[in-house]
Amino acid sequence: MELVAVPSQKLNDLAGLSVLVVEDEYFVASDSARALRDHGARILGPVPDTQRARELLAGESPDVVLLDVNLKGEMVYELAEELRQHGVPMIFATGYDASFLPATLRGEPCLQKPFETHELVRAVKVHAARD
Repeated sequence: MELVAVPSQKLNDLAGLSVLVVEDEYFVASDSARALRDHGARILGPVPDTQRARELLAGESPDVVLLDVNLKGEMVYELAEELRQHGVPMIFATGYDASFLPATLRGEPCLQKPFETHELVRAVKVHAARD
């Protein structure tokens, strides 16, 4: 296995941020969590469904939630509205086009799967900084 050198500033560009990863696809969840952790974020989860997300949210206040739109057939719009009402920033991750989101959620950032690590890190950094 070959290790790739990464400038040290990049390893800490998400330091101090906590990110809840809500994703039902194991490899996407694992890769996203690892990429964010490698950049200094504290990861909550990953969790594969809205019930477990709510359980974690009952005791944690993440800086950002990475939220897959479709969790094994369950759309996450109700959870997304709850997050918005509580002022918790979210980033949608989806294979769908952003126009698929309800009108009330279309202003939220949306990463199109498959996305690159730098896109994810940038979205978390920018979105968390908004609040």
